[in-house]
Amino acid sequence: MVAITNTTSLTFLKESIDATLSEAEASLEAFAEERDEGTSLDRCGEAFHQLRGISQMLELSAATLMSEEMELAVEGLKRHGGWALVQALGNAIVLLGRYFEYVQLKDRTLPEMLIGGINELRRAGGKPLIQESHFFSVDLSRARSPEPEEGDPAALLAQGRRLRHMYQVGLLGLLRGDNRDAHLRLMARALARVDNLCGRCANSRFWWVARAATESLAEDRMVITPARKALLAQYDRQLKKLVYDGERALAQEAPLLLIKESLYLASLGSGTGTAAAEVRGVFGLERGVSDTVLQSELALMAGARGSVIRSVAGALKDEINQVKETLDLASQGVADTDYAGVAGGLRRIASTLEMVSKEHEANLLRERADKVADWPSDVDADSPDFHALVDDLLAAENTVASLERSLAPSDDVRRDATNTRISLYQLDDARMTVVGECRAGLALAKRSLASYMENNWDPMHLTNLPGTFASVSGGLMFLELERACAVIRACRTHIETRLIGGDEPPGQPAMETLADALTGVDYYLESMEEQKPIGEGVLDVSEQAMAELGYPLAERGTHG
Repeated sequence: MVAITNTTSLTFLKESIDATLSEAEASLEAFAEERDEGTSLDRCGEAFHQLRGISQMLELSAATLMSEEMELAVEGLKRHGGWALVQALGNAIVLLGRYFEYVQLKDRTLPEMLIGGINELRRAGGKPLIQESHFFSVDLSRARSPEPEEGDPAALLAQGRRLRHMYQVGLLGLLRGDNRDAHLRLMARALARVDNLCGRCANSRFWWVARAATESLAEDRMVITPARKALLAQYDRQLKKLVYDGERALAQEAPLLLIKESLYLASLGSGTGTAAAEVRGVFGLERGVSDTVLQSELALMAGARGSVIRSVAGALKDEINQVKETLDLASQGVADTDYAGVAGGLRRIASTLEMVSKEHEANLLRERADKVADWPSDVDADSPDFHALVDDLLAAENTVASLERSLAPSDDVRRDATNTRISLYQLDDARMTVVGECRAGLALAKRSLASYMENNWDPMHLTNLPGTFASVSGGLMFLELERACAVIRACRTHIETRLIGGDEPPGQPAMETLADALTGVDYYLESMEEQKPIGEGVLDVSEQAMAELGYPLAERGTHG
């Protein structure tokens, strides 16, 4: 990337650039209105050719490539037509104009910011997408350091299908748009296991950098672009080769393009993961531009959007809470109550509910407001009329809660209540408390298992686990999470019979498999806390891990 230290040239040419972009936009609009107007496309192509020359002179590599793609898209329109290309060109004109403004104002090029626009043009033209690392330079000849420990190819071949399935569960959830963080961590865990089992082989460097890239995506909460999804899918193809080709796959190096793309993602991360930190150090990836910065600059250049419905729901909650506070004080007899004000609040809530097409609920509140408006300040809080008011307000609150739920995927915690007099918000809070307690129990179990391994397999560190797992199982039963509960019961049985009561230590592979089972349940619960359901595929991984340990659970028929 060529850094611009003096924007004088760009500033001098900016007026010409803006005029050329405006001319291109007008010509494209003329073509869109009169499809047979070939001269409009000619003028448009000439404008893009001019922009390409200016970009080359300014040494703006991304703008040069985008101008070239725009020129080629015009040629494609002449030959084949297509509304998708017209739309993509219109978006590209706007984006390129903003990019020139960005470079001028920020004195910074960041060519990565035009990758999305370039690929939109290529996609509309039926061309393959360019890699996200297109403008990224790195020395691909560097070897892995430190060298990995001796691997266990036999164990890898034995566990390959399950580890690939673990990865696929995460990848499928990610592609569906479910809980990205938990799914990415699941994928990173699978790649870490593969990397450790590969050991010293020709394919080792690839799994190391792939693991680093996935760690960075997960730990730095990077945006999942179509290009990044495609890269993660490529990892699955490499896992497939391991499963079906075995030692022959271990002896082959992966394509350098995959390694370069993986290194680019690692360069955007903070390097906090084990593999990510190693990779950044070996390849000198201290670029100073994180994905957070990149996305922030993209938002600055392209703008952002918000959710009107969420804003409405938030306003409704605030209004309902104000009325609830007034009624709470009234029920305690703390002060005289202004029921005319309460009625006004009910009418405002009703008006807002109408905005989101909740006419029935709005009418009920208006009827209640008409009755409440003339109440004296000392109405008996135990009277049927007061209770009816509280019930109507609770119904309105649950309507808002249902509205908020409609904006997010459903999950196993936020299910509807059979008792309409229970606040959905309070019920969710109670269930979420149980989820938190279950996760705390799993965290305690993981620490105990780690201490057990670190202290020469001393079973004393496991004495508290049966009780801990009993508590977790009880919480999962309350939440009606039967599959997760069955996994935890199997874990408890395994620990009691083979770790505490066994004659010999289980060994590292068995402990890793047990950790896979616990991790799957923990990810499942974490997704509920974050209101980003991960799906039950992660429980398939837990069940497969327990089956590998000798505790087969119900067959689910989920295979990769």
